[in-house]
Amino acid sequence: MKRNLKIERIQKSSRAAFIVTNVIKILLIVCSGISIVAGCMVIGFRSIINSALTKESVITDLLEEDIIPSLALRNLGGSLIGNGQFAEATGVYTIVLGIILGCMAVVLHFVSKVFRDFMLSYSPFQTQIVKNLKIAFILITVFVLQSSLGYGLLIGLASWCVINIFEYGCELQRQSDETL
Repeated sequence: MKRNLKIERIQKSSRAAFIVTNVIKILLIVCSGISIVAGCMVIGFRSIINSALTKESVITDLLEEDIIPSLALRNLGGSLIGNGQFAEATGVYTIVLGIILGCMAVVLHFVSKVFRDFMLSYSPFQTQIVKNLKIAFILITVFVLQSSLGYGLLIGLASWCVINIFEYGCELQRQSDETL
């Protein structure tokens, strides 16, 4: 009886997490689409924007960091801004932001599948859950590795440990099911 209560709690919390991850995933998809469309529009209206920002930068000495805060895009952004192509730099940054949000939505898709499987199964130790966890952890590790090698390695190591624990749990669950 005690075991069933624990499973019910896991299923109940997994249902709440499943709903939350799906809502956030939908918001990320919408924001990703808006960001990509906005970036394309900024690039499309580049002549108007560039002329306005060229006048503004002469007056206020507009800094590159004010337009493009990301270090990864500063080299590209710096060369575009140096040529007076403010709209192109901002548009590329906005499109890249949309792609990043889309990648986050993909990660949340696999995380929500894990919660869905937790919610529907009698045990969290199922092979399908481990498969979705592996995909989510690999995507998260790659995502973090792009910003920081140290954090990426730490997340990768922690993810590998969690996957090993779940694989062992799956083996124990299989043995338990065979015994019953």
